[in-house]
Amino acid sequence: MDLKKQVVFAGPDGGSTFVLKGIRIDQLLPRENCDRFSAYRVRMEPRQVKKPSFHKQGEELYYVLSGTGTAQLGDQSFALEPGCFFRVPPNTVHRFAAEDEPLEMLNFHSPPVFSDSDTYFTE
Repeated sequence: MDLKKQVVFAGPDGGSTFVLKGIRIDQLLPRENCDRFSAYRVRMEPRQVKKPSFHKQGEELYYVLSGTGTAQLGDQSFALEPGCFFRVPPNTVHRFAAEDEPLEMLNFHSPPVFSDSDTYFTE
């Protein structure tokens, strides 16, 4: 049975959680089920900053669920608030900073990206 071809349903407490460079990340789709994309919920604490990183192959899509902050995408800066949606192309250095409340975003990568593959930090 090819797990990448199976239906996956995860409830609100499903998936696994890990911390990458101080940022809490919920992996929404198990790695063994990732065929064409990976899915995460990124949770940042108030005033927390995500270190600059990039992916050589992975394209990313983000959707802001709650909170406010700033996204530095390449040489451009954007204000984040609930409902914002944005794309980060491969090889684009990106950094996020939360403001006075927690910042939560949905994050999708295609092809799949994991903390130990196609994730590069500039610092």
